[in-house]
Amino acid sequence: MGFHGVIEFGNRLLTIVLLVIALLTFIVVVRISESTRRIGLLSIGFFSGAILLVVGLALNTMFGLVVITLTTFALALAMMLVFGAIIIRTARSTNRFGLVVPAFGLGVGIIVQAVIGGITVLTGLNSWIVGLHFVISTGLIALASLLVWRALPKPGNDVALWNSNLAWPTVVVGFIAICMGVIVTGAGPHAGDALTPRNGLDLEVWQHYHSYPGYTLLALITLQLIAQVVRSRSVLKQLESRILLLLFAATVLQAVIGVVQARMGVPPLLVGIHMLGSGVLTSLITFQVLSARKINR
Repeated sequence: MGFHGVIEFGNRLLTIVLLVIALLTFIVVVRISESTRRIGLLSIGFFSGAILLVVGLALNTMFGLVVITLTTFALALAMMLVFGAIIIRTARSTNRFGLVVPAFGLGVGIIVQAVIGGITVLTGLNSWIVGLHFVISTGLIALASLLVWRALPKPGNDVALWNSNLAWPTVVVGFIAICMGVIVTGAGPHAGDALTPRNGLDLEVWQHYHSYPGYTLLALITLQLIAQVVRSRSVLKQLESRILLLLFAATVLQAVIGVVQARMGVPPLLVGIHMLGSGVLTSLITFQVLSARKINR
């Protein structure tokens, strides 16, 4: 199997584990929802579509894209889209800021990731598809952070004006920095395996392009942190300040790792740590905008 084979097997195994966790989470939040029975029945229709999708994949493996395979795919997609839309609408009409929608979104996202993972293999680990795979993971991390935020009690502290005003610009710049990092990875030696073509972009040049939104992000977070500390007169007393302090530390660490890995010729271990840091950064950026804009309080 080899080292890469072990990683690939672990990745697929974790997909199953994540699906089980997402399903259990969804069941729990539906049971405490005000529309338990209706959402439960709609969920049966959605997951029937998901099962039909698996059947379509099996048919594709055995017979290829023949009429019955395409029909199965079309029916599965239609069922999932229709029942999924009704589930979201029902949940939002009952409680706009409840837990059902993000929990359901996580399950759907994992299914989408499994499909894109299969497409990634079929395209020979195309760096752009691999990048899309990572960007969707970033969205799922943000959605999971929203679920945690809505589930836990939050203090009603005052938020500094600069912190509030810069919250969404921080999200936008952070997302740009992550996307630029994905492009840089596609240009580097770790875009797939040794025989996978890269995206053809100049790695050294795009490393600089990636650094610009990274430094801009650090500047925005610094301004937010200073404003919030001045407002609360403490670094650790308020939740908003603690989130920004962790976000500042994570961003500085990401910048240091990025510079070091660029100088060392992007060694695999540092690239992996940098990717892990990107996930942590995504979660903290989500928490900062939720706290600074007082969303779902």
